[in-house]
Amino acid sequence: MEALKTLEPDILNTPSFSFFEFLKYDTDDLRNEKMLLKKDLIERYKKSVRQKLTISNTLKNDFYAFTKTLGKLHLVDDLDDMIDDVKWEKITEICNILRKIETSNEKKIRWALLFLLSKEHEIIIDDLKLLLVNFKIPNIERLLGKIIKTEVNSGLDVKSEGKKLVMGTEQRLAEHYIADAIEEKSRRSPGEIEKEILELLDEGSYSNQEISQIIDVDEAVVSRVMTKLRNQNKLVLSSFGNKGFRYYTTNCQNCPFGKTLSSCRKDAISDIVNTFKDAHGVDLTSQDFEGIESNQALLNIKRTVTMSKKFTMTKLESNLYENFEKLLQTVVKKSIEIKHDKHAKSRELVISSNMSKLPKIFQIGLKIGIQYEIQLMKNLVNETKKEQSSDLLSKMIKDSNKILQSLGN
Repeated sequence: MEALKTLEPDILNTPSFSFFEFLKYDTDDLRNEKMLLKKDLIERYKKSVRQKLTISNTLKNDFYAFTKTLGKLHLVDDLDDMIDDVKWEKITEICNILRKIETSNEKKIRWALLFLLSKEHEIIIDDLKLLLVNFKIPNIERLLGKIIKTEVNSGLDVKSEGKKLVMGTEQRLAEHYIADAIEEKSRRSPGEIEKEILELLDEGSYSNQEISQIIDVDEAVVSRVMTKLRNQNKLVLSSFGNKGFRYYTTNCQNCPFGKTLSSCRKDAISDIVNTFKDAHGVDLTSQDFEGIESNQALLNIKRTVTMSKKFTMTKLESNLYENFEKLLQTVVKKSIEIKHDKHAKSRELVISSNMSKLPKIFQIGLKIGIQYEIQLMKNLVNETKKEQSSDLLSKMIKDSNKILQSLGN
């Protein structure tokens, strides 16, 4: 979005648009080069099929002006006769956006709105028309009215005062109302994002900031959807914390998805059972869920196991979890102390309250491990009459290693 606030829409009618396409499509073999001479890029461009709107006697000046613009956008370090530190991925992203805008009059108008809005909190209609004059867009005022109506219905506060539009919504948020339909950053429709938010809030209360982090959508977009949902009375204020207001869906009796309590529970259990079967080869039954009282808890478990199924460990995450595990092990070691009484010939295991502060998922794993250890020791004790102590120790180590190996790295 920052690039669209700096570049004017008319760039689509200039050589700069061709240069963007050239850098995207015709420079694959240059991506590992540290520095690139501008004259070499110009010579390569001359041989490119991307040439359009370029005049040979102004090509050098046009290209130098283009690299200066890239420098302002922090996409390159623009030096005298060369460019350095090229942000290839960002250049490609901008090129993709420009190509989408090129084929849509609505996107061109949104771009002009965004460009003007980034300079002033009110938009002069004649200034907008002037920005778009070379595109010869028919019925421009009708398209503009359609855009404004759509965004007002979504929560944008804007007033028409004669020949200008005055924004009542805070500038950063207003820019997102206008620009999201251009960039399609999340690759999800507003309806899909709304559905994801409702599903999340059906599990418990969350703030806008927390929702943004969980579903990976810009916080301004979340704020926009939340405003719409509040206006539709689908949300209830839960509390106010250090991350802002927290909300949850109205209640189970007024389900935003039209489900009954029993059908919601049945669907959640079915999804969890299928996930455990597919991912772990374990057959669960309805009896395994009898201790779970609320539907919200079931929905939270459903989200956890579903996300776990989709999770793929990267090298960074592998290193992160390996070292995080060591830190948690340190907490466990520091929290357990064995006190010996030499006179009474006894010992006492002392557990610090810090153990209860460990992450819940770690506590679950620790608890399961201890329970298995107890069961394993019982089995070994029962076998003591049949096997020597060294054999028992060997078997215990072997079984323990089996479990550790099954957990992975």
